[in-house]
Amino acid sequence: MYVYLSKIVPLFLMPLGLIIFAAVLVLLLLVTGRRRLAAWLLSFTVLLLWLAAMPIVAGSLYGRLESRFPPEPLARIPVSSCIVVLGGAVGLPFAPRQDIELTEAVDRVYKAVQLYREGKANRVFVAAGNQPRSESGPSEAALIGELLVEWGVPADAIQLEGRSRNTRENAVNIKPMLEATGCDRSLLVTSAAHMQRALASFKEVGLYAYPVSTDVRAIRRTEYTAMDFLPDAHALAMTSDAIREWMGQKVYQWNGWN
Repeated sequence: MYVYLSKIVPLFLMPLGLIIFAAVLVLLLLVTGRRRLAAWLLSFTVLLLWLAAMPIVAGSLYGRLESRFPPEPLARIPVSSCIVVLGGAVGLPFAPRQDIELTEAVDRVYKAVQLYREGKANRVFVAAGNQPRSESGPSEAALIGELLVEWGVPADAIQLEGRSRNTRENAVNIKPMLEATGCDRSLLVTSAAHMQRALASFKEVGLYAYPVSTDVRAIRRTEYTAMDFLPDAHALAMTSDAIREWMGQKVYQWNGWN
């Protein structure tokens, strides 16, 4: 039940959910003849949408998350016992797709390949189950495993954990696998914005992990143009992702998982 709620409730707290809710209120106010209040609420809704969809706002919010664990050059990353890469990197091959779908976070898989090739560890663990809406398909871990093999990692160097559905379960479910193989120092690979919550979750269950951040979306800018202040659908999605991650961090703190 928690997994379902954790995916559904945030939708109503995202900018788009709040805007839809506000629009419904505006209609109700108009129906009841409260036109002035409806006009104020509509103005606020338009302003909220504009702000959330501005690239300069999205980049600032998301960049604050990413700045806590910025990516490092491969040369600075220490040699460790194993690599642990988290899911969220590929979409399942549901019809009409003929292949797996590479998402924006597929950088995680590529970074794991880089680490293996550079000899930073000789074993790769994948922690990635499916969300409730995709439980009928193969696990994401299995698909990532196929991608790792295709990109040059030997199959016998890969171990899969395909039951976890969130960051907390990633840490809990991968722990016995790491302990069984003697991996006491792992390189944890995930998106830069997600690293704080992932690293804290691993630490909470007693796992040492060195952060290897990737999938950086907010680019540092020194100059801005008018386009940075105009609404953009990609920026709206980035703002929503930043808010979702902040909410995730707070929920994990309340539950004592951080």
